[in-house]
Amino acid sequence: MLDNNTQQEQDRDDGLLFFHTHSIWEAISKLEKFYECKIYGVLDLQEVEENIQLYGDYSSVSKQMLLEAMDYAYNKVDAQEYEIYLDRVREYIDTHQALAEDDAYE
Repeated sequence: MLDNNTQQEQDRDDGLLFFHTHSIWEAISKLEKFYECKIYGVLDLQEVEENIQLYGDYSSVSKQMLLEAMDYAYNKVDAQEYEIYLDRVREYIDTHQALAEDDAYE
């Protein structure tokens, strides 16, 4: 029989408990095993944010801007090279920051 605390914990489960308690890499590994496939590319927000810092100061870029830049890169790039995706992410951010600065001076 479940005690009261266990029941409350189960009631709060949103059905995504696995994803809340495992890294993206663990989740991908389980997906690959279940679907008998190989997932060969991931654009992870935190990793993209860390990696673009190697090319300049992108510390003031918002999460929304990063997500938009990742989406742009994903839709723009045909190759599977991570560095090319990072180039397109930086391109998107640099372009939009420059446009925002131009608008500020008008």
